[in-house]
Amino acid sequence: MQTKTMYEEKILRELRDLPEVVQEKLSNIMHILTKEFMFFEGDEKRVTDEFLSVCGTWEDNKSAEEQIQTIYSSRRSVSRTEKVF
Repeated sequence: MQTKTMYEEKILRELRDLPEVVQEKLSNIMHILTKEFMFFEGDEKRVTDEFLSVCGTWEDNKSAEEQIQTIYSSRRSVSRTEKVF
C-alpha cells in the first residue's frame, strides 16, 4: 500500500503492532473524529441540513401576544422555593 504522507506511514506502522480489537476501537474513534468533529470547507450546508433534520417544525397560527399569554397562563405558582430565599 502506498502512503500519502509520512504521518499515514507512521500511523500504519503503529497500528500493525496492535491487537485487532484495539484496531477496531481506533477505527471507530477515527470515524467519530472525522464525522463529528472535523469541519471540512464546503460542509456548512451539509452540517446545517443535518442539524435541521433533527428539529421539528413549528406550526402555529397564534400571534406573538397569544403565544406569550399561553406561556404565562400555563405557569404554576411553586411554593417549594419560599423557604430557600
